[in-house]
Amino acid sequence: MLSRPFVAAIKFASTLILLSFAFAPQLSGQSSPLPDSPPPTVHLAPEIQSRIADLRQILAEAVLAKDAHRQAVVLNHIGALYYAHADAVDALPAFNQTLALVRKFKQPAAEATALSDVGASHFALGHAEEALDAYKQALPLWRIAGNKDHEAATLGDIAEVFRALNDTDEALRFDLQSLPLQVQAGNRAGQAAVLNNIGLVYFARHDRKKSLDYFDQAITIYRSLGNKLGEATSLNNIGGVYNQFGDRRKAIELFATALPIFKQIDDRRAQANTLNNMGLAYAHLGEAARALECYNQALPVYRDSGDQRGFEAATKNIHMLYADRRNRPALEASSRTN
Repeated sequence: MLSRPFVAAIKFASTLILLSFAFAPQLSGQSSPLPDSPPPTVHLAPEIQSRIADLRQILAEAVLAKDAHRQAVVLNHIGALYYAHADAVDALPAFNQTLALVRKFKQPAAEATALSDVGASHFALGHAEEALDAYKQALPLWRIAGNKDHEAATLGDIAEVFRALNDTDEALRFDLQSLPLQVQAGNRAGQAAVLNNIGLVYFARHDRKKSLDYFDQAITIYRSLGNKLGEATSLNNIGGVYNQFGDRRKAIELFATALPIFKQIDDRRAQANTLNNMGLAYAHLGEAARALECYNQALPVYRDSGDQRGFEAATKNIHMLYADRRNRPALEASSRTN
């Protein structure tokens, strides 16, 4: 039986708010890139390419030996490597091949795991319907397997897709199903992630009180666990609420508190999101040069990590900055000093 793989372990987590001048959460790839913004490409490090090549050699040996179980395990690892390095395009066929093999084993947990990874790859590519289909197929299999932890995670994954589609009613419905299962499973980190994600629903609904209440519950748990990633994510999201309701200085203070934590744990994409959000707060305060500095730090990270949605948001924010004539003197002065 396949063990729960790396992809499924990392994909269900607290989501980070990403702000733009016309903020609307979207799936990556759902909107077309701006005309002068080439889509980011993923460049795998040589050592990762070498590991994948070694795995493909092992896969070839397993095929010759007609060892279906070994093939499934190796394909799963190949898919997980691609996915972990933001290459969902190449991860998806590996996970699809894994799924085709594990279905022959008649093991509900193994099939649910493979379906979850197929769903995660589709979601990363912006294929909402395909992601939902895979997750919804996985859900009853986790119930058959009696695994409440992974059932809760899959409910959260479904909610995440609906949240990205701006369907807050469905997102909330699935998050509220996930939360008590996380509590029953004793998964405090999972409970905090769901609380954070419910906060995101209320953030999208512009409900300041409820969004802050859920984010505050999440950060309390994360701090009790010593979970720096969760703490910084919650700080960023609380900052997003303050920014949304016009308290830009408080938002910048929270973003600035989250940023060094993301640097400490070396989460570059989260750093980029926080810099982007900080840039937007500065832009609303009329501090164009500081805003541009933040955006320009975020942009190459998005590009290099293959984060299409982040890349588009930061690029759009830069365009909006230059489109406002009031910003031009400050931007021109900043350009001369740089």
